[in-house]
Amino acid sequence: MTSDARIARVGDLYVVRFERRLNHPVERVWAALTEPEQLKQWLAATEIDPVPGGRYALHFQNIEHTHIGRVIRYEPPHLFEHTFGDDSNGVVRWELESAGEGCLLRLSHSVYASQELANFAAGWHTHLELLEALLRGSPAPWNWDRWYAHRDSYVDQVQRCIHIGATNS
Repeated sequence: MTSDARIARVGDLYVVRFERRLNHPVERVWAALTEPEQLKQWLAATEIDPVPGGRYALHFQNIEHTHIGRVIRYEPPHLFEHTFGDDSNGVVRWELESAGEGCLLRLSHSVYASQELANFAAGWHTHLELLEALLRGSPAPWNWDRWYAHRDSYVDQVQRCIHIGATNS
């Protein structure tokens, strides 16, 4: 299993970062990141009030849990930043940049505590695979086996980050 997240300690924060080249234009990917009917196919049933301070609720069916957070920045079609539930679960930032006929997606999730880093990295890794499947026109269901395999691949990287405080790739 490939672990393509970069996990780093930045000051008091731990940051999980992904960067993916997608063969789809920014507008197509932006729609998948922000339209509730598309989000439900790869992330969660979503309620979004797309203004700073607006409600952002993710109703995950795979774990029967809801994260209710708020929008921090919403700048279509390039930047979307929100809390991941309450502030204790950190801030998620989605950035899109045109790259030829496709785009570059940058995702970061910043948190203060290290306990959930491997789980967050595995979750985002798995959800990004589902996003890519949706963009290809073949949405796929959540797969716990993939999540567990990804989590196992991130455990050592997280431990190195916690113990030496350095960026790990």
